[in-house]
Amino acid sequence: MNKKYYFLSGLPRSGNTVLSSILIQNPKIKVSPNSFLSTIFCQILDQDDNPAFHNFPEYQSLKDCASSLFESYYKSWKADIIIDRAPWATEGNLKILKDYCPNKPKFICPIRPILEVLSSFIILYNKNKVVDINNKKEVEKTCYNLLSEGGFIFKSITSINNLSKSDYDVYFMKYDEFCQNPQSEVRKIYEFLNINPFSHYFKDIKQFEINGVKYQDNINLFYNNLHDVKPVISKTKFDVGDILPQNIIREYKHLNFDNL
Repeated sequence: MNKKYYFLSGLPRSGNTVLSSILIQNPKIKVSPNSFLSTIFCQILDQDDNPAFHNFPEYQSLKDCASSLFESYYKSWKADIIIDRAPWATEGNLKILKDYCPNKPKFICPIRPILEVLSSFIILYNKNKVVDINNKKEVEKTCYNLLSEGGFIFKSITSINNLSKSDYDVYFMKYDEFCQNPQSEVRKIYEFLNINPFSHYFKDIKQFEINGVKYQDNINLFYNNLHDVKPVISKTKFDVGDILPQNIIREYKHLNFDNL
């Protein structure tokens, strides 16, 4: 089976998991969980700290190994289309795709104002009793940790910025529009990927599961319920001013992605 590989590279807490749960209703599509495939590529290709490799620097074998990685990693995934979820549009990851993706990459990029993303995390962490929403110093520290350089949100923002300036095919899916009309957004994604329509259901949506495996979010209180999917898509209503410290709001309110 000649699979096509596309990429889900948006912000967390922006509808990634529920969108994935809807798309995989189509037996021709499979979406990865948070993927570490790009990490595997780096582990193969980056041998700078390997003295054995420097003793005999045979680069072609590394390239040959990497060239078959998409096909070998997804060999048992029975689908025509694989959508890999990760911040694929960082500079290093884009180079990997340029060199090794079997087809022209396309990116689905869910976006949401950063203040809403942070608030959503804080609400979840408060529910899990790992952050006290009423302790603004604790909330502030958690926000800075979430946004720390090299972290997932940081890489996602970097990916979005890179994609917004690139010539790649990108569909920026706004979270509000997805919540208001998920049918329309899914239809647009099908048109963007140029695949045949499929009759999806948008009520009683199942939890995300691929190849009989589900997220094990209970391994960590910070992760607990992180990828839970509501049976019907709806946006939790809150005021970021009631959740986030004012200095966080002032510092990051510009990251709303309204121009995309």
